[in-house]
Amino acid sequence: MPRKPQLLLAWDGVGETKLLGESRYATVGGVRVHYVVAGTGSPVLLLHGLGASVATWRDNIEPLSERFQVVALDLPGHGDSAKTDIDYEPEAMSRFMAHFVDAIGLGSPAVVGNSVGGALGLMMALQSPVRVSALVLVSSASLGREVSKYLRLASLPGIGGLLESRGVRGTRFMLKKVFHDPKFVEEELLDELCRTRQLPGAKEAVSRVLRRTVGLRGVRSRYVLLDQLEMVQAPVMIVWGREDRVLPVDHVYRAAKAVPGARLEVFEGCGHWPHMEKASTFNRLLVEFLSR
Repeated sequence: MPRKPQLLLAWDGVGETKLLGESRYATVGGVRVHYVVAGTGSPVLLLHGLGASVATWRDNIEPLSERFQVVALDLPGHGDSAKTDIDYEPEAMSRFMAHFVDAIGLGSPAVVGNSVGGALGLMMALQSPVRVSALVLVSSASLGREVSKYLRLASLPGIGGLLESRGVRGTRFMLKKVFHDPKFVEEELLDELCRTRQLPGAKEAVSRVLRRTVGLRGVRSRYVLLDQLEMVQAPVMIVWGREDRVLPVDHVYRAAKAVPGARLEVFEGCGHWPHMEKASTFNRLLVEFLSR
């Protein structure tokens, strides 16, 4: 039996833990994926970013589950999902998301995606609008070419393999990049991400996704979808951290011009993972937006 993912236990700093949701697996298109389910009501699908897992939604699952049915998915090649030799090209991945939604009977969920997860959610909303009731982009990729120098270098063959480490040092470096406040680089989160990032095939999967989407000049132009954002039929909310060092906050202001009707939230003193670094505010605003 697969080891139960540690993300299901929330930690409060004094040793108290509690169950966040039910760990489940589904096979979609021959790929076995892991996901967590909690709550009842209108469905909300949470999609994490590159090299991460459902653990990054640990502070959101329970609060959101008080109003919604929350499903947090480990993307193929990530977390406790299979690391199979599949096409990690973004269009194919977004179609996979749509098939996953159908496979577990989610209907038309609100899709909340961080970074690469946001880009996949946006593509899904464009490809399969009936499957997306609302779209929330959290420091999302695909809204501009600019991306951190580290990711541009990591996308290069040879150099990328040297830069990308699955161990404690590499994972700690990643967390220092995504958080503005270093206090969020917690040992429990570090341990859980290290566990999944060191699973066989995880490093290769992340490298494939990165090299398909990013080059030395930044995000590949075919994956910059800013001019298509206005075509999304669902209500849109965009959340960003002003001190994001992975994807610059300028992207959110360009998106605001592209979709004047979108709701924008920029958090001060916050990096690339606003859903963790400003969890309570993020949860409140998200519930408010999805309850309209």
